[in-house]
Formats: sequence, structure tokens, C-alpha cells
Amino acid sequence: MKTYIFILIFMSNVLIGLSVNRKDNLSYVSTACSDTVIRAAGNDTMTALFRNTVSEAELYHCAKKIHKRIYSIDSHCDTPMFFPYGIDIGKRNPTFKVNPKDLGASENMYVNYDLKMDIPQMMDGMLDATFMVAYLHQGARDEKTSQKTVAKTESILKEVIRQVEKNQSIAGIARTTDDLKRLKGEGKKAIFLGIENGYGLGKDIRNVRKFAEMGVRYITLSHNGDNDLCDAAVRSKQEHKGLSDFGKQVVREMNRLGMMVDISHTSEKTSFDVLKISAFPIIASHSSVKKLCNHPRNISDKLMRAIADKGGVIQVCLYTGFLKKSGKATVKDAVDHIDYIVKTVGIDHVGIGSDFDGGGELVDCKSVSEFPQITMELLRRGYSEEAIAKIWGGNLMRVMEACVR
Repeated sequence: MKTYIFILIFMSNVLIGLSVNRKDNLSYVSTACSDTVIRAAGNDTMTALFRNTVSEAELYHCAKKIHKRIYSIDSHCDTPMFFPYGIDIGKRNPTFKVNPKDLGASENMYVNYDLKMDIPQMMDGMLDATFMVAYLHQGARDEKTSQKTVAKTESILKEVIRQVEKNQSIAGIARTTDDLKRLKGEGKKAIFLGIENGYGLGKDIRNVRKFAEMGVRYITLSHNGDNDLCDAAVRSKQEHKGLSDFGKQVVREMNRLGMMVDISHTSEKTSFDVLKISAFPIIASHSSVKKLCNHPRNISDKLMRAIADKGGVIQVCLYTGFLKKSGKATVKDAVDHIDYIVKTVGIDHVGIGSDFDGGGELVDCKSVSEFPQITMELLRRGYSEEAIAKIWGGNLMRVMEACVR
């Protein structure tokens, strides 16, 4: 028993040592030290446990080194939804009570909630950049309500900017990939802006330019339910049979202004209409594979190939309901979707859009602080650092750059 306790203490010290980078020569840990302790133990179970622990520690160390060298982007988080609860994205926020009904859900009860995305957790998870979106729940489409929705969109975006400026020693607003590179070089996190639901544009095409000038880099054309731009994937009456005339104007104006067009949440017909009209590659900022999880929000093989042919990217969503039909999803489930996209259309057309603070969560990746778990799984499956760099941000950066040319 004393030998087992010694081994457990030694394994803890190995992990602690790796976490603070006290020894880069990992072969020393995994050979000289481990072999000595394993021989002392003389127990097959403990030998296997020890070797697995050292192997996982090495993998984690490797993942961290990769994150230092690459540019990593989460293309979708809904953290601004929680601004009314007094959160500060520059701090570690304590558990707080939220009412899902306030966020557009049907439940009317207060529950405890832990924020999944903030700048300190981005530091923990070695994420360089995230898209914080102004989410608009689909509502009435009369003129008065539309004007209020535009005002709400502007208010949310201004609050993101205000909070980032308040925390300018650790973060900055990014509008371009060069901004991301500069901010990482300064040791800061990059916050990009997005709008989830073209409903936030109201009925005035001039609002596209207004929000572009505020720094918005993409607009998700719809959410759940049809709007004035297009038909949605769910809660749709298919009133436009794809993109409306206004929606077509919006796509062209976004092209003109260098904004990415996001087809997550839109119907398949809408998505194909966008592909036909857009002069540039498009994105699905937080969607997964329909073949692996048959949900209307997910991307069919036919649409996946069309997006890839246009040079676009599908950002795999970490929401359980889009990854598997029953049970809670894990990192392995998410990487299964990444694998499928890579095998179907190639490594250049896949990324990650967590949907954190909007429902995204995995059993073993509950927040941005645990993102290295995804990198570790990619390494286990044989992905090279070059491939991982594309998945974590390179592909999305390529599309961003194409849209501003």
C-alpha cells in the first residue's frame, strides 16, 4: 500500500511539474523516472495507470506548446446574453442565478449558472480569439418591433466593446486577422464581433454598413424562425422559399463591406441561395454534420461539398443535440464530426464554433478553459500540427481574409 501511495504522489508531482514547465525533457520523465517507479511497484494495474498518466501529461504538454504557436479561434459564443446579469468578461465570474425564459427559452425558473467564456478562462484554455455575438431572439416583424430590435443589437455590441476597452490590458477588439496576430503578440486576447440573426438588421439595408463600421465581422442570417431575410432551418413556414429579395440585398452588401455570411440556422434552400449569390466563401459558424446527427440545424453532405467548393468552412458546434441523438456528447463525439468533414471535403474546410453560453457544452469540455482537451484528441488521432492549426483558426482566417479583398 505504501508503494501505491508513493506512486500516486509521484504521478501528481509529474503533472504539477509539467503544468508549470519545470522540465521540458519529457523523455526523462517517461523513461528514467517511470521505469524506476514501475519496477518498484511490481503491479500490472499500477504500471498501466502510471504509464497512462505520464502519456496524458505528455500529450497535454504537447497540446499547450501547439497552442502557443498557432492562432486559435472559437467562431461563436453567446456570452453577451448574460450582460443583464452583471457579468464582466475580464474577470472570473462567480456562479449566478439565471432565468432561461429571459434568454428566449420556455422554462420559467431560476437556475445556477457558471459562465463558459470569459477572458481569464480563455487564458486557461489558451484560446487566442472568440467571436462574441449579439444574439436576437426571433420575434414580431412589424416596423416598431424591428426598430427596437436594431436598437437592442447596437446596445449589445456597444457593451461588448465597452467591456473589452475596460479590460484593454488583457484584450482588444479585432476586426482583421492582422489584429488577431498583433494582439497575440502583445499577450492579449482578441474579441471579434458578430450578429446572430439578421432580424437585428430590421428592415433597413443601411444597417449592414452601420454594424460593419462598429466592427461586426459576420452576420448569421437567421435564428430559429423565419425573418425578413430568409427561411430558417427550424420553426420555419418556408415563406420565402429560401432567401428573400431583402436577404439577397443583404448578402451582396455584406460582400461589398467585407463581412462573412454565416448560414448556421438557415434552411438548406437558403444556404444554397447564398452560395449562388455570394462572391466570396461563406461560413457555418456553429453547425455539425447531419450524417452523424440528423438534426435540421446540421449540414448535409451535399451542402458541405457546396460550401467547400466555394472555399468556405464549417465550424463544428459543441452543442450535444447537434453531435449525437441521445446521451451527453464528449470531445470524442465532437472530433468525430471534425473527422467526417475532413474525410468528406478536406482539412481546409473545418473549424470549431463552441456555442458556449448558448447551449454548447461537452462532458469533458465544459468551458473554454478545457479547449486543450480537443487538441489532445486531435493528436491522439494523428493530426499534425499543421492540420490542427487549420482546424483551430487557419481555415477561418483564410475566409476572413478572402472576404476583405
